[in-house]
Amino acid sequence: ATVGHVTFGSFNNVAKINGRVVSLWARIMSAVPESRLVFKSRAFAAKCVQESCEMAFRMAGIPRTRIDMLMVMPSTDDHLKCYSRMDISLDTFPYAGTTTSFESLLMGVPVVTLRGVGSSCVHAHNVGVSILHQMGLDELIADDEDAYMRIAVDLATNPARMAELRKILRRKLVQSPLCDGIRFMHNLEGLYTRVWRRWCEGG
Repeated sequence: ATVGHVTFGSFNNVAKINGRVVSLWARIMSAVPESRLVFKSRAFAAKCVQESCEMAFRMAGIPRTRIDMLMVMPSTDDHLKCYSRMDISLDTFPYAGTTTSFESLLMGVPVVTLRGVGSSCVHAHNVGVSILHQMGLDELIADDEDAYMRIAVDLATNPARMAELRKILRRKLVQSPLCDGIRFMHNLEGLYTRVWRRWCEGG
């Protein structure tokens, strides 16, 4: 764990952190004593955004002293180094992360995500699910909020598993279909061919 305690985190756009997200993350932090939460967003340049975030978590029972708010770093290297301050990345919902999830996994930080369901579900709700599934990490995909909390808390209280994931996540990502450009293009070309043939057949 980071500096003797578990640190959850999210570098997603703070606009994705809605009331349900705050409530669930607060429940997780309450279940893991002395855990912390780190955010990073350019929006924190505005004092009012910091105050709004602080108030939301305070109302959910999490004091400001357990939260760190980081702003934009001067370089990509500096940005990626910030992931060393995080043990477990908590994905937002229903609008899941994409770039931040890839970054977390590349830097060895496991991502817990919530599966989007229902008639209103769109691609953006299940990006995290797609990423983790392609990496063979379905254990980090939750079907509901209670499961999301259970996965996060179980991982936070299992330092051996966290250490194992930190060692293997980058390799699993790089070796997954997500980073196989040749395979991706081959499949995409096949899809284009099927669409073209269907059009030619009047379908």
